Amino acid sequence: MPLVPITDAMYLWGESGTGPSHVVALQIFQTPDDAEPALLDELYDRMTDVTQLKPAFRRRPHRSVWTAGQFEWAQDDHVDLTLHVRRRGLPRPGRIRELLEYVSDFHQTPLPRDRPLWEARLVEGLDDGRFALLTKMHHSLFDGVNMGRHLLGGLSADPSARACTAPWITTDAETPRPTRRSIGPTQLITDTISAAGRITRSAPALASAGADMFGPARETPAPFSAPPSMFNVRVSAARRFAGDAWSKQRLRDVAERTGTTSNDVAVAMCSGALRTYLVEQQALPDRSLVAMVPIAFDPYSRSAGEGNAWAAVLCDLATDEPDPGARLDRIHASTSRSKTMMSRLDQVSATAVSALAMGGAILNVLPGVPDPVRPPFNLIISSVPAVPERLYLDGCELTDNYPVSVVVDGQALNITMVSYAAEIAFGISGCRRSVPHLQRLLVHLDDALSALESVPA
Repeated sequence: MPLVPITDAMYLWGESGTGPSHVVALQIFQTPDDAEPALLDELYDRMTDVTQLKPAFRRRPHRSVWTAGQFEWAQDDHVDLTLHVRRRGLPRPGRIRELLEYVSDFHQTPLPRDRPLWEARLVEGLDDGRFALLTKMHHSLFDGVNMGRHLLGGLSADPSARACTAPWITTDAETPRPTRRSIGPTQLITDTISAAGRITRSAPALASAGADMFGPARETPAPFSAPPSMFNVRVSAARRFAGDAWSKQRLRDVAERTGTTSNDVAVAMCSGALRTYLVEQQALPDRSLVAMVPIAFDPYSRSAGEGNAWAAVLCDLATDEPDPGARLDRIHASTSRSKTMMSRLDQVSATAVSALAMGGAILNVLPGVPDPVRPPFNLIISSVPAVPERLYLDGCELTDNYPVSVVVDGQALNITMVSYAAEIAFGISGCRRSVPHLQRLLVHLDDALSALESVPA
């Protein structure tokens, strides 16, 4: 059985009862007008066909004296899918409000470790006739990009296509990818020497990256340069989630007029919304908030893989700047510098730089480790690419696709964006106690985009 790589195992070691390390995907589907009454029954039957379960969804963590206390992946050959996939009905009146309350409750419950680390709920009872699929996956299994590939890989752009599949079920055209190779002591030594060699060859680029992060002329925030904020506290187990989507064309128009990128505009929306929210809470720091922004090493591949492969950079959110145009300029300068820095590094070196960027965030979630005087960053803002076309599950249109991401001690708020069809969806996850009235951030996101649309060229 293969040992769990450190980039994946950190999500197992850092998990706690108040900070589970899983992500929930909220997908809402509209049934076609000619849908059969038994449509959801048939979908559920296929969702619980264990003979078609992907290998990656059979893995569960295990450790013993024989692994020296380290986690390894055990393959579960007797998965009971009725424990993993269940049907639920919303209470009346079945509004989106009731759905989001259910999502929040589902998100706050840790995954049991005596079986593979994922669960799903087929949720019925929405007042407009739609239904939802909630898929909870542990971050040790997949990063955000690979989660997205599994979530959408079984759907079709053809509304007449049938035999579409749930994220954990193999497709007819899919050849299951092998799990990661077993890592024994000899291979571990060989891999370590190889990684050390790559880092040595990248030493000049690493030195330049260090100057970018810590030098006096740096244009990106240094680790632990973020101000203390209301988001950097110990969290409770209770969660709240809110989400909405905006036209990608609106963001592109702003980007083209200002000479920035759509991603810069999305981050600037978050910055403007956070600034307004913190002013409302009388908690705006004098210095700018700093976001950790994950960057996938292979964001555009359509092949669904396993594990985590991403780098981390820090972004100046310019929340101390009242002018939306000036905020966007600072964000663009910060992200551009980070992209240039990462483009000079190989994957191993980028991972080393990411460890510096993340500072003590990983240690902060471990039991017994004291809180740092300053947070390594204030929150995570991530973006996951998806697909440009509308997708269908046996003729049911995927109308909404929202990410519900990780909230841990020291990071009480998380914003994750997913691009789908002509829209970009913002999923906001937070500690229910530490981030009051979290849903107000949706209003502020809309106001922030309108403000950016008014910025002159």
